Amino acid sequence: MVEIRGARLALVAAGFFMGAAAPTALVMADSGPPKSVFDEISVKRINIVEPDGKYRLVLANSERFPGLFMEGKEYKHHSRDGGGMLFFNDEGDEVGGLTFGSKTVGDNRRASGSLMFDQYKQDQTVGIQYSEANGNRTAGLRVWDRPDWSIKPLMEMSARAAAAPDEAGRNRIREEMRAYAMANGGAGAERVFTGKTSDDAIVRLADKSGKPRLLLKVGADGEPSIEFLDPAGKVVKRITQ
Repeated sequence: MVEIRGARLALVAAGFFMGAAAPTALVMADSGPPKSVFDEISVKRINIVEPDGKYRLVLANSERFPGLFMEGKEYKHHSRDGGGMLFFNDEGDEVGGLTFGSKTVGDNRRASGSLMFDQYKQDQTVGIQYSEANGNRTAGLRVWDRPDWSIKPLMEMSARAAAAPDEAGRNRIREEMRAYAMANGGAGAERVFTGKTSDDAIVRLADKSGKPRLLLKVGADGEPSIEFLDPAGKVVKRITQ
């Protein structure tokens, strides 16, 4: 009995040293690891991992937010500076996440939030996104076409850009990234947007190159319309009430 009581005290003490603010209960089962219950806990990052150690989910602040992942390897992101949540598949690839943030500099302000899901070995293919800059707001559901090639080479370039000694060096590598994507047929295009832009509620459908071809809209004046556009963006037919 003394040994069991001592073990429990040791586990409670370990909870305090690991950063638990107020442990309210510690339940020991006959089999499996102990389970702890806390009223409140403050952390900079939480990693949910599989038995083999691969990430399944990471929740982190902006300082500890992870970079890009492919096949379990991390590559530094050249511009990511927010916090949130990152999702991973069975192979250790980053497959989307939940991010949000805001910044105000003088009279300029911006804010954003997004929930994204990535195509296999590629960038986001469907997402819910909100963004604003100085009062101009957009919010809605987006769907993208993505190519079949893996973006692992772009991740490697991103790590190089993150390690560049100055902004000029980072910009040169970013241009390399854009050139690589274009040489391989492009990085993809937005095909569907359903949501709000400024004062208009819209459904915008685009072709495979990302050029809008059909627009359903209810404008700020409350008037509905359907517009058909040619590849140059010119309205060739408009239907109103």
